[in-house]
Amino acid sequence: MSLPPPPPLPPSDGPIVRPKAVESAYHAVLASIVISALGTVFTVLLDKALLTSMVREMMAGLPEDQRGNVSGTVGAFQVILGFSIAIFAGLMLLFAVKMRTGRNWARIVLTAYTGVGVWSFLSAMASSGAELELMWSLADVAFGVTAVVYMFRPESTRYFAEYKQRRLRARQRP
Repeated sequence: MSLPPPPPLPPSDGPIVRPKAVESAYHAVLASIVISALGTVFTVLLDKALLTSMVREMMAGLPEDQRGNVSGTVGAFQVILGFSIAIFAGLMLLFAVKMRTGRNWARIVLTAYTGVGVWSFLSAMASSGAELELMWSLADVAFGVTAVVYMFRPESTRYFAEYKQRRLRARQRP
């Protein structure tokens, strides 16, 4: 027989204890970032044939005098994609750190990103079947959903609420 949880403690000015669920969510988001970045590198960035076909398709719509060197364009595309991966991973890391420190907006952004990822994964599965490239997405989505579950556990919700209350009280002090 389990006992009901103890009543919440009155607000204090002591340090806010970060629950294990928030730490677990943070680590799941980090795993998701790493898997997403590695998956993109291995399935797109290093696949020269895929990039070459993408560049050729893009150039096919251009007039003949505006078409450039395919291999040079593929190289530029790889550099741009590499920078994009780094920027995206950096932003996701920022959101994860902010979520870990109690920022509810970061929790919402990570949840929205996970929702888009789940939708994208399910759409890809429905249209192409279980391709090997989608296994990266499956792992990314699995860690993302795990993080969302941990971020919305009751102890996590109390942590975010307490953090917000303290910020509001700090603003009200003269």
